[in-house]
Amino acid sequence: MAVQWTAGEVEASAVTDRPPEPESWEPVAVPGRPSQFAGADAVAYRARFADPRSDGDRRALLDLTGAYAHARVWVDGEYLGRHDAYWQPATFEFEPSAETELIVECRAPTDRFGGVHATDRVPDELSVPGIWWGVGLRVRPETFLADLSVSPRTESDGAVIDAAVTVDAGAPVDDSITLSLRPEGFRGGGAMERIAVDAAAGERVTVTKPVEVRDPSRWWPRGYGDQHRYTVRAKLGDDALSRTTGLCDVAYDDGDLRINGRSVAARGFAVTPTAGDPESLVERAAAANATLLRARGHVPPPALHEAADEAGLLVWQDLPLLGPGEFDPERGREVATGVVDAVDHHPSVGLFGVHTGPTAPFDGPHGSGLLDRLRLRYRAWRASYDPADARAIAEALPAARTFPVVGGLGVDADATELFPGWEYGDAADVRWLLERSPDLGRAVGAFGAGALADGDGPADFDRATHDARVGSDDVAASQAHQAATLATVAEALRRRGCAVLAACCLQDARPGGGMGVLTADGDPKAAHERLAAAYESTVALLDDVPSRASGVVVRNDRPESVEATVEVFVDDEATDAATTTAPPGETTPVESLSLPDSEDVGLRLSAGETTVTTRYDLG
Repeated sequence: MAVQWTAGEVEASAVTDRPPEPESWEPVAVPGRPSQFAGADAVAYRARFADPRSDGDRRALLDLTGAYAHARVWVDGEYLGRHDAYWQPATFEFEPSAETELIVECRAPTDRFGGVHATDRVPDELSVPGIWWGVGLRVRPETFLADLSVSPRTESDGAVIDAAVTVDAGAPVDDSITLSLRPEGFRGGGAMERIAVDAAAGERVTVTKPVEVRDPSRWWPRGYGDQHRYTVRAKLGDDALSRTTGLCDVAYDDGDLRINGRSVAARGFAVTPTAGDPESLVERAAAANATLLRARGHVPPPALHEAADEAGLLVWQDLPLLGPGEFDPERGREVATGVVDAVDHHPSVGLFGVHTGPTAPFDGPHGSGLLDRLRLRYRAWRASYDPADARAIAEALPAARTFPVVGGLGVDADATELFPGWEYGDAADVRWLLERSPDLGRAVGAFGAGALADGDGPADFDRATHDARVGSDDVAASQAHQAATLATVAEALRRRGCAVLAACCLQDARPGGGMGVLTADGDPKAAHERLAAAYESTVALLDDVPSRASGVVVRNDRPESVEATVEVFVDDEATDAATTTAPPGETTPVESLSLPDSEDVGLRLSAGETTVTTRYDLG
């Protein structure tokens, strides 16, 4: 909407049906997050525009996307309504005047469903109440298609895409909607159907129709197959809407992630809100050999899901519920239903999470000695969390692919967040944790360590934990520690066939440093390259870092067997080599390889045109 916007901070407590009146109006860019209002609890936005209609019988609609978090809307002083779900588009019909004044007030969340945006893990500049993703005016016919939703499902003998079309009838309607189905970018069977629609003037009706997909082609994560998608188009008269979707069945059960009936291993990153564009996040994750993105504690803009569809990255979509504290399960079920409605037509959206981090983190960092392990076990034993409300919310989500509780040690989580080498122990203690509690390694939603991007680090960076681990503010040492920690934990999880693992996180939220393997500007830290090697689909690994008694194994997550040659080397000079066959989805020992008497040892795996190198410090 090409108009001039102004905005002003308003009192969060003044909730009435009258338009807000800030002390002053300042020029701002909308959509966006005006930095001058960082930390504000409520901001009002104002725009003026001419009547967009070309004739008197057309209708005007306002569309808001990403209206965070609770929005109220006025046109020419008349209150139109409210919206409290930034992950869903908000549409308001209004009667324009010769010069219309629009006011949208956005308020910070007052419930627990602000997610990560309501915590100090995201800077205030990224949590400004506002219209984040888009705002637009639509001029529509007297009768128009208000919505099209699509829901794919597979059956034993094929597949169906259920289409639901909503018609807003400004005049009586007795007609048919044409539905067409076409493959996107590949050869496949199309289809065409018609749906009768009968509505009186002033009615809004929804009609449904299953559209059969002949010879269906599935959507697969990258490395397992192609990313086939289908577009459904609905047409009534001259009005039309389209939606793109794909066929992908996902189920998780007791450490087994099955996609389209095949066991797979998903590896990647948790993502938190950043100033970067979503497409770049997806590209950088793919460059690090990721097959998974976890939207941790928030719902990202639609562009991220669209980019993941295109790139073949499976998405684990959390609800915006993070941290300790009580919440209303009824509101949670409403949120869950809205999130599913907004994102589940994307074939990439395969997993859901409900409540993340329900207990406070350990008061670390804890060391790795015997007493430290005893203290850690005691803290985990004392951890207390009642999952009943989270499980009640999970009933509104797809049961076969939802983690009701995602948390740390001691809460009996459905998916774990593990931080050895940062919150407790050393990175190599991941082996002890997994041997003692194997269930911890079935699905891991976060692991990692922080690192500086410059010598100062952000103002709120956890310097106490960082300095206890690194011992200095040297950027190279900081990033080396992060790289070694992430690689050690990731490799341990991969050796054990962890079905789902996500490093925390892909990109720093603030300049100066953080938990990301990329800086806030998108530049790679040392951990990006190390984790990219650990995430290769087929890779040679030591099975007990940092022991010199380690054997060598090959982890193969490709869908087919791989003939691989593994070399042990020091200073790029091979000291030993062996060839092995690595079956799909298995960890295979490489017999007869021996490690040299050197602190720096490398492994080089060659399979066809692929070469993957991993390096170890055994000092």
